[in-house]
This record gives sequence, structure tokens and C-alpha cells, in this order.
Amino acid sequence: MSNEAPGIIYNEMLGNRLQLQQRLLRNGRFYAVSRFIVFIFIVASVIAAIALDTLWWWPASAMLTAFIVLVVLNEKLLDKQRFNDAVITAITQETRALSGQFTSFDGGSEFIDPGHIFTTDLDVFGENSLFQAVNRSATHAGKAMLAHWLKIPLRNKPEILGRQEAVKELAQLPDWRIRLRAHGLVAAEEKTDIESLYEWISSKPMFKPVVFRFAIIVVPLLSMALTTLLISGLISMQLFLLYLIIPLSITGFYTKAINRRHMMLSKKVSILEKYAIRFRMIEEGGFGSQYMAGQVDKLKSGVLPASRGIRKLSRITASLDTRLNLLAGFFLNIYLLWDIRQMIRLENWQISHKDCLPGWFDVLSETEAIAGLGAFAFAFPDYVFPEIVTEGFAIQGADAGHPLIPANQRVNNNILVSHKGHFNIVTGANMAGKSTYLRTVGVNMVLALAGAPVCASGFSCYPAPVFTSLQTTDSLSTNRSYFYAELLRLKELIDHLGRGEELFILLDEILKGTNSADKQAGSKALLTQLIGLVAAGFIATHDLDLGNLEKSFPDDVTNYSFEAEIAGDELHFDYKLKPGIARNMNATFLMKRMGITI
Repeated sequence: MSNEAPGIIYNEMLGNRLQLQQRLLRNGRFYAVSRFIVFIFIVASVIAAIALDTLWWWPASAMLTAFIVLVVLNEKLLDKQRFNDAVITAITQETRALSGQFTSFDGGSEFIDPGHIFTTDLDVFGENSLFQAVNRSATHAGKAMLAHWLKIPLRNKPEILGRQEAVKELAQLPDWRIRLRAHGLVAAEEKTDIESLYEWISSKPMFKPVVFRFAIIVVPLLSMALTTLLISGLISMQLFLLYLIIPLSITGFYTKAINRRHMMLSKKVSILEKYAIRFRMIEEGGFGSQYMAGQVDKLKSGVLPASRGIRKLSRITASLDTRLNLLAGFFLNIYLLWDIRQMIRLENWQISHKDCLPGWFDVLSETEAIAGLGAFAFAFPDYVFPEIVTEGFAIQGADAGHPLIPANQRVNNNILVSHKGHFNIVTGANMAGKSTYLRTVGVNMVLALAGAPVCASGFSCYPAPVFTSLQTTDSLSTNRSYFYAELLRLKELIDHLGRGEELFILLDEILKGTNSADKQAGSKALLTQLIGLVAAGFIATHDLDLGNLEKSFPDDVTNYSFEAEIAGDELHFDYKLKPGIARNMNATFLMKRMGITI
């Protein structure tokens, strides 16, 4: 697939949807005019029936029927318009993403964890983050699932390859992905919606005793019989009203408890319908990857497939919502014990599907997360899916770049960690690209172990997470100095390694909170200890003396650098990684440019 192909496909999809939008608007105007004309005919017929002849009630009734049909058709048209508008929004956002504009998507700021071993340093969450680049979830659970995948890297090669296969498959289904997301956008789910659904599904049934099932059969029969006797004049109104105390008392006694259960599901019919649609899309996806086929099997493993089960729940909920109309609720409870009847239906559903429901929504969450990674893969067809190696602790990347930097601004470099105990010391001037390079390594590792493609022309890695210390901060609230905070971070690293954990380490300017002599001695001691713990990774530093460790550990330390070229009053960076220790520094040059006397 060429780099232009995603844009061509999205533009064609957008064009079709814009044409449909115009047709739907024309239909909407037709229905509006038609309803107005029919309404005029209804008024005229009613006036004629009152003033001229009662026969005019027949056309009035026909026109009223036509008006109701037009209202129903218009409501269906509005649903189509809302969905089509959501599709247009989703396609427009994907088109922007092709050029690296991800701000239309949620950045997942709620998942920021300053204590995590790499997410804060690598800008995994928040505005302009990795999460924002790959997130296409319309549900809160979908976002949480994707966040979990980025925070907790996979370590098992078959799992990574299985997720890669699924991502590749959904990447090639742009129309399917867009429609899945659009249905979610139309639903406009709140976090409390799914929470209250789980709360209801875990509640204890109230109407299991046989007496309730007996009551919903006997009471309607009695109510209809007594109504017939009343109309026939065989019983008095007083006796009929006295009877009404029975159904109203039965329902009224449980009204408070029913209200509490109803609140968990009330007014969720539309959202449940959207869930059902998305479940059906997954069930009918015809997927070839083992991962997605397994998701389909989970949706079909219950008494009913997820789509039919959720649609049935939606219809029962809609029936229970009828009680919100006080007049309708009054008569329905008199004649049918409506509230109890619908609660029994809900509890029967609950008993049948209680064990399946959480799994269904896990499938939807995972599918949304896979679809997000698939959209990312589709948007950047020149990215590659990494090879996962288990025979050696290594990372190797060719022409690797940071995926959040636009392609026309990005400078790519190679990555190589060849074995346990191997460290690359990266020296260089200020702003030369050291920190960006370390973030490039880290972010691509996060993508690789999430099953996503990476920004490189070639990439292979051992499945081990990264540990970073790139932007340590002090804290006034805890009376913690910058240097002490950095020491705590390094102690955390040593503790992880001491427990035998395998980590790729990314450290930027370690011990910068102390004086030069301490920094040099401490940095050398730390690196020596890390090599002894057979850790591996990258250390970026301004301290050129640290590069001399290559002499002490010729097999385990490799020097690289980013150079700055000063030509007259101009400072030039090429951001290309070079072998050896940096030769040029630029601090004094920059200070002079700022007007600071040296």
C-alpha cells in the first residue's frame, strides 16, 4: 500500500457519505412538508366533521394514521442522519491523523501515572501522546483496555504475534472500523452507563418466588373479568374500585425496590441498541485471524449471541420504561401487573446471561483497542510490524523514528542493543537529539509489545519492557529534592533488576542534580553496577568522560553521539546518530546568543 492510499480511500468514503448526507437532508425536508400538509388536512377534516358531516371523521382518522407513519419514518431518518454524521466525523478525524494531527482523539489523561516505569517519560498518555495517536475507542472500557495494553507490555511471543495478526486484519477494514466507531459515537456512552449495568447484573433477583409468576397470570384474568362485569352492569363501580386495591397494593409494595433497579437501566434503550449493533458487527465480521475469531466465539458462547441477548435486554428495558408515563403505568399495573411482569422478564434475562455479560463487553473493549491499533497501522503503511526474538536479549531497528513527529520533520536513526549487559552511551550537545532518540527507542518498544507497527523500516526486539528515567522532578509537597527524587528512581530500577526482571533501560543525564565530580563518579559506578546486573539499554549524557568506560568494557559499552556544527553565528543540527564520543558542545554559544556574558 502506498503512502497516498489511505488518504484516497478515506476521501472516497467521505465523498460517498457527504452525498448521502445531502440525500438524507432532502428526505428530511420532504417529511417536514408532508407532515405539515397532512396536519392541515387533519384540521380541515375535523372542522368539516364538526360543522358539516360526521363522515369527515373517516378522512380525519386516515390522515392521523398517515401523520403517525410520517413521524415514525422521520424518526428513523433522524437515526440515519445521526449515524451518517458520526461516520463523517470519524472519517474526517482519520484524515487529519494521516498528517499526524491526533488532537481529535482522547489523550487518556486519566491514565497518567507518575510512578509508572515508563509511561510518563515517554508521553504515553495526555495531550500529544502515544495513546492519543492510537486511540479510537468510543467506550470508556475500550479506552481502559488500550491503556492497559500500553502500560503492561506483552511478554509472550505467540500473544504478540496473535495481536499483530488481528491488528493487520482490522487495518485492512477501514469501512468496518469507521462504522464500529460511529455507532459508538452516536451512543454517546457515559462511564456510569456500563457501571450501572454491571451493578444491576450483580444484584440479587427479587421476584423468583412462584407466587409472583402466579400473580402475573391471575391478576390480569381477574382484572379483565371484573372490567367485563362492570361494563355489563353485573357489578357496581364501588366493588370494582375496591378490587383495584389488590393490583395497586401488590405493585405499590414493591415500587421503591423496582424504582431502584429501574434506575440502573432507565433510559438506556438507545445505548443498548448501539451495543447490540456493534456486537452484531463483530459476530458477522467473518474474520480470518485467530485472535478475532476467538472474540467472535466468545460472543456466541452463551444462551443467545451477544447481539441478540443485548437487543432482548433493550426491548425489556423499553417495556419497563413505559411506567415512566404515569397514566400508562397506572392502567398497565391494574390490568397486567406491568412493573412486576417486566422485572420478572429482566431477572430471567439476568439469570440466563449474568455470566456472559462481562465477557461480551471485554470483547467489545478489546475489539475497539485492536481497531485503534489497526487505524494507526492503516494510516502509516510504511511502518513495520516488528519481529519478536526470544533467543537473545536485543533490539535492532533500521531507520527508526518517533511516530509523533511528522514524517517531513522526522530524522530516523538506527537502534542496536546486541546482548545483556550492553549499554550505548549517547553523548552530544544541547538540543542535538539525545532525548528524542531515547524516546524513539522507548515509544517504539511500547508499540512493539502492544502488537502494533513501529516507526522504522525494520525492527526486531526481545519482549522485555523499558524502564526510563528521563524527566525526574522534585516535589515541594513531599519535601523531596530533585536529586533525591532521581536517586529514588534509580533505586527502583536496581530493585527491579535485583528481582531478576528483564528490562531495557533508558536513562537521560543521570545524577544531574549534583556537582560535576559526584556526577562523574556516581554515573560510572551506576553504569558499572548495571552492566554487572546484566542490564542493557541507553544512557544519554553531556559528560564526555563517561564515554571512557568503553575502554574498561569494550564488549559491553558502545559510544554514539549527536553532533552540533557551529558555523559563524549559526548553529546546525543534523540529528543523525554517529559512532564515537561527541566533539562539539554548544552551551557557551547558546548563552552568548541569549545575551549572557561569558
